[in-house]
Amino acid sequence: MTSSSKEKKKTKSGSPKTPCWQCGGMHYVRDCTYTKHVCRDCKQTGHKEGQTHHCAVDINGFQVTLQLDTASDITIVSKKQWKKNLGSPTLTPTTRTARTASGDAFHLLGELRYPIKLGGVTKTATFYVTNNSINLIGLDWIELFKLWDTPLSAICNQVHVADGQDNQIQVYKAAYPEVFKNGLGHCKKMKVRLYLKPDAKPVFKPKRPVPFTSMEKIDAELDRLQSLGIITPVDFSQWAAPIVVVKKPGGKVRICADYSTGLNAVLEPNHHPLPVPYDIFTKLNGCRYFSVIDLSEAYLQVEVDDDSKQLLTIITHRGLFRFNRLAPGVKSVPGAFQQLMNSMVADLDGVDTFLDDIFVASKTEEEHHKMLNAFKPTVSF
Repeated sequence: MTSSSKEKKKTKSGSPKTPCWQCGGMHYVRDCTYTKHVCRDCKQTGHKEGQTHHCAVDINGFQVTLQLDTASDITIVSKKQWKKNLGSPTLTPTTRTARTASGDAFHLLGELRYPIKLGGVTKTATFYVTNNSINLIGLDWIELFKLWDTPLSAICNQVHVADGQDNQIQVYKAAYPEVFKNGLGHCKKMKVRLYLKPDAKPVFKPKRPVPFTSMEKIDAELDRLQSLGIITPVDFSQWAAPIVVVKKPGGKVRICADYSTGLNAVLEPNHHPLPVPYDIFTKLNGCRYFSVIDLSEAYLQVEVDDDSKQLLTIITHRGLFRFNRLAPGVKSVPGAFQQLMNSMVADLDGVDTFLDDIFVASKTEEEHHKMLNAFKPTVSF
């Protein structure tokens, strides 16, 4: 009763409430109605969709990234972080047991007890190491560090736009005009090959009707793609997919192909893994300066080999065209493109990629500029 009356008094006096990390509302976490809510994104209980948060935590002098999770009773660190970020300290055998949300047993390799610095507060706390790729701040630490009434901004890192950012971008544009110039780049490092399943048979689909009002814009885009060498008209093909026209900001259109009509079903998948957010956050952990480079029409910069070009034939109101570059909508393209991007930045520290987005991160501004300058030859393909 005492706690409740004090809270009402604060509200009446106009004291600001704290933002809740479970739902984003302006109230204390202990009063949140989403405590038992099942998130539709991650299927875990205890937060609203889009309200998962990662925090940088100091464990015995080492930096790790953990996700707040009020549905977990214990704080968990993955074996990967235990090795890479903590230096593989000797684990103490644990009698603690854990289960997943579905009730399955969750194996714990052991436990550690170290000084933990979180939100400017240092306490000695226990956490558990698991083989799974899970890194969570559970209820034990939330209670220990009294996070229930702590604003999210006080414990999780924030990203601010650096002063003079626009001026610095202009400096790089002037230094490397070939990277930032208008037009389409051309990757000459490799050509992508598409592989058919052994029992694959050609699929030829008829063209789809095109609205008369869009005809002029579609013709203009076909002319642009042909002038750039991205597509080539052909007289005959055993393969053909109908086009899909997507409106772009500014009134222009993007021409894609609906390869789900046949080709995708007979293509061998590309098993190169796409990075998950946790992997990227781990690599960026501890950094203070960040840049994101977004490649323009990235797929269209990469060639396919001659045998694969015929598979990418499209049918339009002007006849057949063959793609000479990677075409959006092909199921094996994301893996092939990610493999190419990973190989191109493999020797660069502090650089990671997710498809056509390239992330550069550093601890100091001086180091950041050195990394961006070293990165220049790779960005230009």
